[in-house]
Amino acid sequence: MPDRLAALRRLALDGYPVGLTIAPIMPLPDWRTHYGELLGAVAAAVDGVSDLDLTAELITHRFTPGSKEVLLGWYPRTKLEMDETLRSRRHGRFGAVKYVYPRDTMAELRSWFERELAERLPACRILYWT
Repeated sequence: MPDRLAALRRLALDGYPVGLTIAPIMPLPDWRTHYGELLGAVAAAVDGVSDLDLTAELITHRFTPGSKEVLLGWYPRTKLEMDETLRSRRHGRFGAVKYVYPRDTMAELRSWFERELAERLPACRILYWT
C-alpha cells in the first residue's frame, strides 16, 4: 500500500486525475477504524496537492450463486461471509440474482463513507456507490 499511495501522490502532484477504488467494503469488526486508517493514509498522501482531481468508487461485498460456488471451490475453508440468509436478494440487470447487505447495513456503510470522505478528502468526488 505505501507504494500505491506514493504513486498516487506523484501522479496527483504532476496534475493527473487520480482515483480510489475501495472494495470490498464489508462491515467486519472495527470496520470504521480500519477504513478510517485507509482514508487517513490517502489524505496524508495527497496533502498539499493543489488542484487535486480525486474520485472514488465505493463497492460493497456482494455475491451471486455462481461467484459463491467458484470462491468456495477455490477456497473451501474461506471465512468470507456468504450466507444468503444474512443478505438481501436483489436482481441485477437482465435478472441475475445477487446477494447484498441488508438496507440498514448498506445505509450505515454509505453514510459513514460519504461523511468521512467529505471530512478527510473534501476534494474527492464519489463516482458511485454499489
